[in-house]
Amino acid sequence: MALELDPVGERPSGYGALTVIGERALVAPAQPRLPVPAEPPPPPPEAETGTETELIGGVNVRRASPREIADISLDLYAAGLLTYEDYTELAFQPELHPDYNRTVGALTGEPAEPDRARDFVHLWNERLQFDLRHNPVSAPSVKQATRIYELLKGLAQRTRITA
Repeated sequence: MALELDPVGERPSGYGALTVIGERALVAPAQPRLPVPAEPPPPPPEAETGTETELIGGVNVRRASPREIADISLDLYAAGLLTYEDYTELAFQPELHPDYNRTVGALTGEPAEPDRARDFVHLWNERLQFDLRHNPVSAPSVKQATRIYELLKGLAQRTRITA
C-alpha cells in the first residue's frame, strides 16, 4: 500500500511525547526525528480567499478550529464521506471537554484553545506517520488514520462541497 504523505515540519501538535520529569518519564521517550524537507511554500494568494479550499459550512480544513471540525464532521458523515467509526474519531476533539485544562492541560502545560485555527491535514498526517511507526500497516488504527487523512487532504484540494 503506497501512501503519499506530506512531510511533517517542526510545528507543535497535540500528539508529541511528554517531557521527562526528574528521572521518570510519563511517556516513553520519542524516537529521534527523521530529517524533514523544508516546509512547502505558502498557498497562492487566491487560495487565501477560501474559494479553493472551502468546505461544508465555509470551513477550511487547513485553517479550522477543533470546534469547527467537530461541527462539520457530522455533515461529512451524513454526506457519506465518513463511516460512523471515522466520524466518531474525527468529531472527538479533546479540547472541547470542560475538564481539559485540569487533566490533559495540566500534564502538557498547554491550556485548551478550542477556537484556535490549525491545519488538520497536517495534524492527521502526523498521526498517520506515528501510527505507521508503531503499528503494522494492516492495523485498524493505521487504516482509519489513512482514510481520515486522505479525506481531509482531498477536501483541502476541492473547490466547494455542499451537502
